[in-house]
Amino acid sequence: MLEARLARAEAMLDIIALEARYARAWDSGDGKAWSHVFTADGVFEIAAVGDRPPLKVEGRDQLSTFCTDFTSKFSGVHVPGLPLLEIDGDEATGHLHFQFVAIGRIAANHTMSRTACGQYDVRYRRSEEGWRMVHRLEKAFSSARSEFFDF
Repeated sequence: MLEARLARAEAMLDIIALEARYARAWDSGDGKAWSHVFTADGVFEIAAVGDRPPLKVEGRDQLSTFCTDFTSKFSGVHVPGLPLLEIDGDEATGHLHFQFVAIGRIAANHTMSRTACGQYDVRYRRSEEGWRMVHRLEKAFSSARSEFFDF
């Protein structure tokens, strides 16, 4: 009984640390590190909201490129909530809320700031590399942007 409780607590702490690595890697523009919080065949999806189409990125090469491309235009910071986790052996699911605030230079005279709030639903798997994300679905609740034009 004590061993099972300790294993569950260790899994929860490892997954919370994985969530922190996710945010840190993205926010620092480290596509390779961000892609390695996922399994080799991991998937990151953004649900369609409003007039925005869905997006699906699969596998570490695509994940790394996606992160690098986005963060080459925008600098930002994730403010994640703690995940609500369900652990089942080497598999787990999580649900957490987030806020993301970013600013980027669109053109020489055009700067944009963006904020988004939403939720992530995540499937995790314990592997030889440790806990990794198998599938992460992002759904925005709200999004706002401000544009500034130099003169």
